Amino acid sequence: MVEQLARPKDKVEVYWFSEQPYGHVTDADLEPYESGRLGFPNTYFDPAKANVLYNQYHEQYALADEVGFDGIMSNEHHASYWCMKPSVNLDAAVISKLTKNCKIAILGNVIAINDPVRMAEEIAMLDCYSGGRIISGFVRGTAVETLQSGIKPTDNRERFEEAHDLIIKCWTEPGPFRYEGKHYQYHAVNPWVRPMQDPHPDIWFPGTGSPESVVWAARHQHPYMNLGALVDTTEWLKNVYIETAHETGFQPGPEHFGYLLRCLVADTDEEAIEIGREFLWTMGHRQRGPREHNDPPGYQSREAVKVKSQRPTGDVAGGGGL
Repeated sequence: MVEQLARPKDKVEVYWFSEQPYGHVTDADLEPYESGRLGFPNTYFDPAKANVLYNQYHEQYALADEVGFDGIMSNEHHASYWCMKPSVNLDAAVISKLTKNCKIAILGNVIAINDPVRMAEEIAMLDCYSGGRIISGFVRGTAVETLQSGIKPTDNRERFEEAHDLIIKCWTEPGPFRYEGKHYQYHAVNPWVRPMQDPHPDIWFPGTGSPESVVWAARHQHPYMNLGALVDTTEWLKNVYIETAHETGFQPGPEHFGYLLRCLVADTDEEAIEIGREFLWTMGHRQRGPREHNDPPGYQSREAVKVKSQRPTGDVAGGGGL
């Protein structure tokens, strides 16, 4: 066993991240289809091209570790040409063998649509593979993940919170034990593999702007990672976290906050700005589709919508809300 990875308080840590897109999709390919995700046929996928891309992305991982990035962050999405990672744990396994020093931040497992006991086992395996370098991020997932999994949007948050509690129980309480919850039931839970870190890998919670999620993260003292919201919204969400932390009984510090910076390189500033308009907002591509794909009824609670209406942008729908 090793101590849980410490959260830095006196410096900013920088993590390498790539969505690992399938870069061969063109605007002309997308044009005939209403949705860039659930409606875009997977016949456009070529495994041979993906093989080349995957290996290029893996070379980037090795280089990021070599040049001294503090960590590598990975994620997962489903039915998405712009993210060829339907399993973040598989990607983390590759990272654990390609790198030696950097932290590995999983941001994150969509635990609301998966078996939480299996998730606990897989993350424990990864922590042992890597020598205790795993940071375990949990996410609700976008609405598309919920729709594709076949679960009700209204059940997503409840399933997420119950799965979170059960995973921690798997990591910290001796088995076997019986578990009877609302959404998950097991006659016997006895995960053999346990994390290398004591008591368990640190848990981070990323989101796109749902204040209800910020409140949940603060109540559990989990760091909140803002995935690129506007500055005024980000500041507002940080204040929501701080206020909730004080109500919970602890003083948050810089170790409780993270932010996703999007980086784009082009030959000139003008070209970068033009390309970057779509790269930043992605509404014409990754978010393209009917409203029910991004924000189906019941995916956000009434309380979340109520709180969102108070934020500076006034936007209560967002891009699916985490």
